[in-house]
Amino acid sequence: MEFVHFGCLQHWLEVTLKQLASGSSSSSSNKEVLDAIRQRFDSATMVQVYWYTALMALTPQPPNADAFAGMALGATIGGMMAQLVFLPMLGSGKLSALSHSCRLLLRCLKSSKMGVKSRMKSIDFYKKLPTDLTESTLTGSFISIIAATLMGLLLVLELASFMRVQSAMQLVVDSSPQNELLKITFNISFPALSCEFATLDVSDALGKKRMNLTKTIRKTPVDINLESAGTTYVDPGIKQQPKYDEEDKWWDHLDLTQPINHNDFQTTLTHYPIVVINFYAPWCHWCQRLEPAWEAATKEIHEKYPESTDRRIRFAKIDCTAEVDLCRSNFITAFPSIRVFRRAHDDIYINGQHEHEAYTGDRTKDALVAFADTLVPSAGQPYLKHGDLAAAPKTSGCNLAGFVLVKKVPGTLHFTPRSEHHSFDHNWMNMSHTVNSFYFGAMPSPTKYHALKKLHPLGLNSDWLDKLKGQKFFSTSPQHTHEHYMQVVRTTIQPLHGGKASSYDAYEYNAHSHTYISDHQPTAKFSYDLAAMQVVVREQPRPWYKFLTTTCAVIGGVFTVAGILDSMLYAGINMRKKLELGKQG
Repeated sequence: MEFVHFGCLQHWLEVTLKQLASGSSSSSSNKEVLDAIRQRFDSATMVQVYWYTALMALTPQPPNADAFAGMALGATIGGMMAQLVFLPMLGSGKLSALSHSCRLLLRCLKSSKMGVKSRMKSIDFYKKLPTDLTESTLTGSFISIIAATLMGLLLVLELASFMRVQSAMQLVVDSSPQNELLKITFNISFPALSCEFATLDVSDALGKKRMNLTKTIRKTPVDINLESAGTTYVDPGIKQQPKYDEEDKWWDHLDLTQPINHNDFQTTLTHYPIVVINFYAPWCHWCQRLEPAWEAATKEIHEKYPESTDRRIRFAKIDCTAEVDLCRSNFITAFPSIRVFRRAHDDIYINGQHEHEAYTGDRTKDALVAFADTLVPSAGQPYLKHGDLAAAPKTSGCNLAGFVLVKKVPGTLHFTPRSEHHSFDHNWMNMSHTVNSFYFGAMPSPTKYHALKKLHPLGLNSDWLDKLKGQKFFSTSPQHTHEHYMQVVRTTIQPLHGGKASSYDAYEYNAHSHTYISDHQPTAKFSYDLAAMQVVVREQPRPWYKFLTTTCAVIGGVFTVAGILDSMLYAGINMRKKLELGKQG
């Protein structure tokens, strides 16, 4: 069987199409052409010829090479379909006809591919000029160097901006759980407030008051320079109330002994091995209740240990309203204060610490006499700790450090002297203090601090957590009360990675301080109010496609602008040259 040669078929059909299009050939001549084709080729090939002829007849204009390739492809596919339909009628040559069709299809596809390539070249955006048609100029080289430098600089800046952490800030209603507690940490030094009476009270807007908090607070005696002068301890808080004799006891009619003064104070201390002194104030209610029992106990002790035969112990008293300097030199801040002096001083050493002795037992006549009897055997002997003696302050100041847990409602921390069985002279109270630290919430770990420093909208100042740190407040006159008002805002930091475990709640505040004269007992107040709004700062990711888009914009923009500038300069230089040539001509 003979196969159609594609070039011959194309030539035959092209001639036939031209004749049909021009109308120059008659129907008989057309018939002769078709008969000649039928005689030349078999029936299977003729199916392809009919398809090809039909496609060319439908073409409105004479085909070119690309059109012929497409028509040949269509004719081949149509012929193959016809062969499959009329396969039984093709006789013994059906397999060879189908093989011929497949071979023709491959040739058509190859020809079509060449046509597609030529069409693809026509849409090239970046057509190339031959090298010999381009011209290099010195001006263009300078502009190219500047453009390349500018591109590099802009790309470096864009990369730095892309690598920089971006955050988004939102202001929302505080999402704290109901009844959540807030931790307040503090470290405050009072140079004129004794640790013996220094207390912390907490009150809030809900009407809740907690008095004399001790479990989470540590006390350290300090001197006037705020240097540590004793051992840090936790006040047990629960103190047994001293007992008093009934006010209608039989010794109420006794004459009161005369108090000693600064002139005979030191003489009295050196004259007796043990001297128990009651520092009192006539206006003090507790001093008035103690006074009869003290006088009766003094009389009995002096009779039991007479001056002529036994001078191991004596009782005495000092009026602190008359001997202000003497009482202050012994760090007396509350009344009554009963001190024990051995060998002309009340300094003792307990566990290597320098302390004073203060009586804290019952204030009845029998208790005082029994206490004196237990002291007598130790007269002139090494010190033995007594159950009714406690360490009295040997310095005038105290440092209070610790924390409290409060509800997230407005409240106040009151630092004040307090004792259930002592009285205080308001004119003697000096609430000057130094704030070593005062902050809300927990101190961030290094990892969370780093995240907070990166994401905080305004950055972190040195006092971002503690606005009062290192500030000093002085009382310039008696009865001065210091009040600090703080407005607290919760800021939640949410890094991109790590989930809830890496988030951190930072409590920032601003503080306003004020000092005024109070008719009541002077205190140091720290009032706080938490905002109902919460600041949420989230780390925002930056997608790579934005960086790529910006990079393309930088390169394309600089390249285009540099090209426009180079074209303008090139045109201007050429115009100038033409003008100069015109003048010379």
